[in-house]
Amino acid sequence: MRRGRAAARSSSRGMAGVRDRLTARQRDCATASVYDTLGMNPALTDTRRGPGTRGRRTKGRHEGHGDVTVALRAITFDVYSALYDTVSGLQQALGALMQTRGTGGDPAALARAWRQRHMEYLLIANSLDREPARNRTALEASARHVLAALRPPLSRDEIFYLIDAWETLPPWPETLGVLTQIRRLPVILGTLSNGDADMLEALLGRLPVAFDRIISTEGGKFKPHPSVYAKALQALGVDRDDLLHIAGSATDAAGATAFHIRTVWVNRSGGAVFDPRFAPAYELPDLTGLSGILAKSKWGLSPNEK
Repeated sequence: MRRGRAAARSSSRGMAGVRDRLTARQRDCATASVYDTLGMNPALTDTRRGPGTRGRRTKGRHEGHGDVTVALRAITFDVYSALYDTVSGLQQALGALMQTRGTGGDPAALARAWRQRHMEYLLIANSLDREPARNRTALEASARHVLAALRPPLSRDEIFYLIDAWETLPPWPETLGVLTQIRRLPVILGTLSNGDADMLEALLGRLPVAFDRIISTEGGKFKPHPSVYAKALQALGVDRDDLLHIAGSATDAAGATAFHIRTVWVNRSGGAVFDPRFAPAYELPDLTGLSGILAKSKWGLSPNEK
């Protein structure tokens, strides 16, 4: 009887060893597949290795894991950080407001503070779980907080003016060129944003590039809540491994990565990853590096195409 149990244990260990070897092989094959698809030789993705490597690869969940695929079906962009220079647009609006009021102050500093308080509000709202997500509510509350010292206090018309500025934000210099390149690919092009639907449609409608899906968090939770990324997959009709998400903030990058979506973080400020466990698959200083990631894909996109 003992010999029988020992033989069974030995057989079990042998089968486990085979499974481990197969799993490792599958991981290696899948990792090679995604680099082949995106045109990213792992040996060439470190910016220290010379020209032609616009971004750097971070040690994210898709490095060395077997849960990536060889083809993309959809690409989504964060809007207010990845595609648009939000702070510059807010600075212009605040400067005009202060000039009209005859109020002193630094519009640039106020714009940065408003954007920071706005993002903090989104996180707090998710935690409180008191009401469905509505960006206009977050924008008004954060603007009143930052400008609380103004006398007289902000009027309703002034609040409307400041919120309307979010519909005329300037895109980053490279935004149109990159979107034009990606629009040529056989993929679903979408956005995934904390903005309200009508505000996003007004803002994105100013671009000459059409999006297939404009996905808003309105009525649900704000990013980086997991339900947001689940909603995106449902709206796009794709699986997690079919999607590449372009995040503009550290929180969005962490949220998408934690939801097992391959993510590019456009890290314009050079900030640090919050938690190495949720480091994005790729990290770039601006959107131009995205064409480098896709340059040698099966679609044949050239990074020099305009």
